[in-house]
Amino acid sequence: MKRINYKILIFLILGIVLASCVYDNYSSPNKQFSGRIVYQGEPVCVKNSSGHDINNAEVYFNLFESGWQKSNMPIRVVVNQDGSFSSLLFAANYQLIIPAGVGPFIASSDTTAITINNNSTMDIEVTPYYMVRNSNYTMADSIVTATFKIEKIITDARAQNIQQVGLYINRLLTTDDSNNIAFTEIVGDSIADINNITMTAKMPDLSKLNLGISTDQKTIFARIGVKINNVNNMLYSPVQEITIKYN
Repeated sequence: MKRINYKILIFLILGIVLASCVYDNYSSPNKQFSGRIVYQGEPVCVKNSSGHDINNAEVYFNLFESGWQKSNMPIRVVVNQDGSFSSLLFAANYQLIIPAGVGPFIASSDTTAITINNNSTMDIEVTPYYMVRNSNYTMADSIVTATFKIEKIITDARAQNIQQVGLYINRLLTTDDSNNIAFTEIVGDSIADINNITMTAKMPDLSKLNLGISTDQKTIFARIGVKINNVNNMLYSPVQEITIKYN
């Protein structure tokens, strides 16, 4: 049996320990990069992705760090339901790319170069297919009524028709087509005038939903969602809080 060279073994162990220490001593990213996805300065609202696996986020963009050995591995930045985003980064140069087909909008296909030295804020301009305008919500006799208009933004050869419009209600700020306690949806072809739309939804009695919450909740949340033909992600209006009024 061969004898173990203990000096070599000790040097190998020390090398592993030192390498581990160097790795552990890398600083964490500490520069906040934040902003909004906007159209002419107005946030473009999308489906909520908080609490989801980042790889399954509805709307996002990618950052590629220049010069890093893993620059081909993107940093995915998730867009929140109000159009905002925030991510902690290292001080470095990055390329920002919104992948084709992500979001209820058309974004520039060009790569945007950004430099992060300190905490930075930046709005990313896109062109949505539509925008929900003048949304207003009232509640009486357990019925939530929404009035609003839909503005068609893209009218050239890239334009798409409305597939469906929904009114979504939830007990939480997180409100969309898969996070709600009540909703009404109508097909786009049934809308006579996109400049004058009224939708209603019946608010359920929270005490009968077994939601594990206090039954004396005073407000709920609502917003409009627009599903667009041939577009993966829905467009939404901002969430609005409504005072509950039962019969």
